[in-house]
Amino acid sequence: MFCIIFSKEDEASINISRFIMQKRKWKKEKEVYISDDFLLYFIDDLHIYHDDIDKEIEAKGYEADTVVFASRHASLQNRKTLSVHAIGNFGTAEYGGKDGKLVRCSPLLMLSALKILKEKNLKGYEVCYEATHHGPYLEKPSFFIEVGSTKEEWNDERACKAIAETILEMTEEKAKSAIGIGGGHYAPRFSEIAIEKNVAFGHIAPKYVKLDDEILFKMKNSTPYCKMAYLHGKIEGIEEKIKKIGLEIG
Repeated sequence: MFCIIFSKEDEASINISRFIMQKRKWKKEKEVYISDDFLLYFIDDLHIYHDDIDKEIEAKGYEADTVVFASRHASLQNRKTLSVHAIGNFGTAEYGGKDGKLVRCSPLLMLSALKILKEKNLKGYEVCYEATHHGPYLEKPSFFIEVGSTKEEWNDERACKAIAETILEMTEEKAKSAIGIGGGHYAPRFSEIAIEKNVAFGHIAPKYVKLDDEILFKMKNSTPYCKMAYLHGKIEGIEEKIKKIGLEIG
């Protein structure tokens, strides 16, 4: 079952939920809403600090196969973005989650979401992957889908409706799964590769992360079916490290 998580403290999240509720007939059961293979779950705090939400849902008697967090994205750059990204922390957990823990992601669904958002072609918005960052921590495959980066975009009905439709339309793509290494927080290069070459990216580490064998191994293991790594920019010694963990370089 696809579990979609909405935060009552996140105005973009609530706006997205409103459009999702309008798109289908939902049956209220206890604290959740059900429609076919979708479950909607509302929380009072911010997504990034709500660890073990998969276990919380399962304790209520529901199977959480994949968890999708519908969220705002905040940035001082004021970029208008519709984005997806994996969850976790390469180092200290400053914004939720656990130190040095990467969460298992869902690259095939993330690629599907990226493609659908790209097809919607919302004027003024950039569709892209972001690098892996922040919490929460959970064990089931999961990812964030976001609208950013200011209050104006969080309340843009076009953007929130596009995210809602994408969540309901996405399906697992048939594609090669990969990790991305290099670039900045936003990952336009990996987004281009995903669309042009049908590559499903999971965890992405920006150039400012100090990569060692352990982190690369975590990226690979937390990205299901991962066989490849793509690079953006020059990083000394990285190719040898990638080959050491059994990945091809794209």
